[in-house]
Amino acid sequence: MQKLFLLLFLLPSSLFSQTNVHKAGDGWDSIVYSAINLIKKTSPYHYVIFENVVQEVQFWNEDYSSNNLVEGKGIIVISSKDIKLNSINNLAAALVHESYHLKVLKYGPDIAGREEEYLCYVHELKFLKLLPNVEPDLLTYTKEQVKLWNIK
Repeated sequence: MQKLFLLLFLLPSSLFSQTNVHKAGDGWDSIVYSAINLIKKTSPYHYVIFENVVQEVQFWNEDYSSNNLVEGKGIIVISSKDIKLNSINNLAAALVHESYHLKVLKYGPDIAGREEEYLCYVHELKFLKLLPNVEPDLLTYTKEQVKLWNIK
């Protein structure tokens, strides 16, 4: 018994910290798990951030995806609109974007909302540029958002 406890203690905590995706819609949880796997396969850098700050993914009927930090637990809320676009790339981009917001919330730096949004879009754009089959309109939209939120 002591050996089992020691083994469990020595294993990396990341083995036990899989993100919980709520069930909703027609297999929406499976679609989100596919987007998470796309992040993992495409960019270890972006995946590590996601894995470290996101414990739960939920859904809601708003036009935009969002995030929340509840008692230290990072939660991403995916909009039904993002799901209905039928783009794994877009979902992965939303998860990457929102996970960066959670990173800032959890670890800082303490920055203004406009600057934070800019940094999240820059982070998202770096991820999208790594995707081999990214939709041109998704890439264009994200580039436009980077310009829109840029603080000068």
